[in-house]
Amino acid sequence: MEIKLLKQLCEAPGLPGAEGPVREIVISNLKEHTEEIRIDALGNVIAHIPGDGPRLLLDAHMDEVGFMVKHIDQRGFIRVIPLGGIDPRVFYGQRVVVWGKKSLVGMVAALPPHIVNKEHEKEAPEVEECIIDLGLDPEKVSGLVKVGDVVSYFSPFIETEDAVISKAIDDRVGLFVILEALKRKPRMNCDLYVSATVQEEVGLRGANVIVPAYEPDFVIALEGTVSNDLPGVPEHKTLAKVGKGPEIRFTDKYLVADRALSQFIIELAQKRDIPYQITVKRAGSTNATAMQVAGKGTIATVVSVPVRYLHTPSCLAYKKDIEETINLVVAIVEDIQYHNLKS
Repeated sequence: MEIKLLKQLCEAPGLPGAEGPVREIVISNLKEHTEEIRIDALGNVIAHIPGDGPRLLLDAHMDEVGFMVKHIDQRGFIRVIPLGGIDPRVFYGQRVVVWGKKSLVGMVAALPPHIVNKEHEKEAPEVEECIIDLGLDPEKVSGLVKVGDVVSYFSPFIETEDAVISKAIDDRVGLFVILEALKRKPRMNCDLYVSATVQEEVGLRGANVIVPAYEPDFVIALEGTVSNDLPGVPEHKTLAKVGKGPEIRFTDKYLVADRALSQFIIELAQKRDIPYQITVKRAGSTNATAMQVAGKGTIATVVSVPVRYLHTPSCLAYKKDIEETINLVVAIVEDIQYHNLKS
């Protein structure tokens, strides 16, 4: 498993509607496996690796949660709006990168505790009420930054003995799993399509156009999913757990996954001695939600890497979970059969 590629994917900026740097990395790696690569009008990357068998689509989204500049005042302070689901409590006081004419590291202004009104000391202001300080003269700010520039968390990729910590593991880890699975040159038992989609974090937008255009028999969304296996969380409210292998999903907030496809993946994991966990929940959503009901509809489910602290500057995933998810994707590509799964 080439962690260097995951680091490259995570550290690249890829905000909704501005996924270009991530797209370049994805295309560069897909070119090792096929010449059939195209970019559609929305900016989605779609690659085709021809093979015999059912038409299988593996999807992961390129965008990350972040921000967009909405106002710059005369003193050089910047205000932003959130792109995707951001908890204000993890924005206040953070370092960010404003992607203006050059990358500019700044600070989300935080009042020192000495002067905070006691009445509000436990509250975090909304994202749009916060200001970003670049530590630059106002004239320099106005020359380097404009309304509409995107902003990401400043969070260098860190590897521990067992885990990786970074921004944007959702969903760079999904892209990484697909690319690493392809590098293992699995025995193809399908006609494989890979989509690296845009604007998932702002409403599953890129995913909506994929199924009508390519009409896959099966869709599997590869994701980084919420892991809340933390002190104080009751067992019955715990979702995916780190260190227990990939999550195979039956439901989330908007999806009821295809039961036959999810069950096939479970049995395949058992057959290949791949650890896994099953999730039934009423939280979150993925591109599988959009793809399942787009066009004529398709058979869809989700396979995910458990990730703690999702949508924060420091997401955390275990390396062995990533490795086992890669193993499971290789197994799916090698064993999927149309006649066993279509209801």
